Amino acid sequence: MSDLETTNTLTENIYPLPSVCPVVENNAVTLSDGSVLTTLQVHRMLPGRRWVFSGMWQGLSVFAKVFIGAQAGKYANRDAQGAVLLAEAGLKTPALLWQGLTQNAQASVLIYAAIPHAENAHQLYAQSDTAQKFTLIEKIVRVLAQQHAAGLVQTDLHLKNFVLADDAVWSIDGDGIRKKDLSRKACYQQLAELVAKLAILDQQAWALALLAAYQQQRQWSDSFSSQQIIAWAKRHKAQEVREYVERKIFRNCTDVVWQQATTFVLAHNAHVALPELTPDVLESAMQAGDMLKDGNTSTVVRTHLAQLGAVIKRYNIKNIFHAIGRSWRPSRAAISWSNAHRLQYYGILTPKPLAMLEKRFLGLRGEAYFVSAISALPDAFTFFKTISDDALRTEALRQLVLTCYQFYLLQISHGDMKATNLHVNAQGQIVILDLDSMQQHRCAKRALRAHVKDIRRLLQNWKDDTSLYNALLQSFHAVYVDHTPLKLAGISI
Repeated sequence: MSDLETTNTLTENIYPLPSVCPVVENNAVTLSDGSVLTTLQVHRMLPGRRWVFSGMWQGLSVFAKVFIGAQAGKYANRDAQGAVLLAEAGLKTPALLWQGLTQNAQASVLIYAAIPHAENAHQLYAQSDTAQKFTLIEKIVRVLAQQHAAGLVQTDLHLKNFVLADDAVWSIDGDGIRKKDLSRKACYQQLAELVAKLAILDQQAWALALLAAYQQQRQWSDSFSSQQIIAWAKRHKAQEVREYVERKIFRNCTDVVWQQATTFVLAHNAHVALPELTPDVLESAMQAGDMLKDGNTSTVVRTHLAQLGAVIKRYNIKNIFHAIGRSWRPSRAAISWSNAHRLQYYGILTPKPLAMLEKRFLGLRGEAYFVSAISALPDAFTFFKTISDDALRTEALRQLVLTCYQFYLLQISHGDMKATNLHVNAQGQIVILDLDSMQQHRCAKRALRAHVKDIRRLLQNWKDDTSLYNALLQSFHAVYVDHTPLKLAGISI
């Protein structure tokens, strides 16, 4: 395992085959016609409802969608109908090879032809350089325009609905495809929904060009504001993120396994193999680890869970009054868990969140634990004090200010921008730690005030280093398009 595990996307993973999928036996699914899906690997899952497998069927490489539950047939039919609509419109989409039930009639199954050399657009966007990212998104925008021109709309639009193969974009998820003629405003709103999937800085930089590509594909010449696209995208993204970090990650979903016991609740990362976690297991791991902080309100230890390196932060209860005050509010561990996933969703680096556990007594919260991957990177103070590579130093300064600017655009405040909470990787990118004071504000005025405090706290780290302080000031003025927070922070050159 690497010294640092950070995540800046919610990537599509290959999971261990879950034993809870009721129609899988010996890594195979037998279908109603006697044919068999074999060599299965799980790519996406919604436990108890849907699995997406890659595998082999009649000598072909395929992807299979397996639906279970009372409405399995309904969802399978809807997915198949969407695939037919895409194909009839002349859009590139995988061929539907088979539709039916499993041999035991417990599940509905769709089998699609695998696309050779296909790469998921969500992963490609995360891994590519800026020019490659823009080229990819522009192609997807043109495919979206083709869908709209054919009278098709996606009800759940995201980058995972597209793959790139041989330089062409394929539409791969029929479930959200509906036949519907859209008004021009609705078309632009869907474009904004797609733009919302991009990192905030890419939204700002590319909105005008992506709008032009969409209009060119539709052969529209009307004027429309790219700022309106950005505004719609911002609103859509905020709603999407709130749904994810306030609700979805506190129940079973593709990314999280949720467990509720008599004396505690546990959320853990579905993409990481962890030992069974209980308060006793976490306490034992802390006893065996290296103390990083031993405070009244929190204790932080670097340790191992089985063979996995981890940092465990336990949020302590100081006394009975503190216990009463914390018992009915979300724990700081839950806030850290939520904020780590928030940063992931926005493409901002942070150590991978592994688990969150809250002790419960009669439903009331007690001590809580937040578990994350280890960061062995230098903090920003150490990095800038020891770096001898001028180009890397300049890039790290730029990345630090770019991170601040992303927070500003997203109305996020960190709450404690000391250098030890900011780690720097080998490319000069910033990794954010200590997330229990972080907030995403709905009120723009409050967000601005909090951001100004963050800027001031950040600059305090290097108030005695005139050269670095001045370089930071120059970077702030170069990066920030809107200088309002800089003026309020008292920054001048």
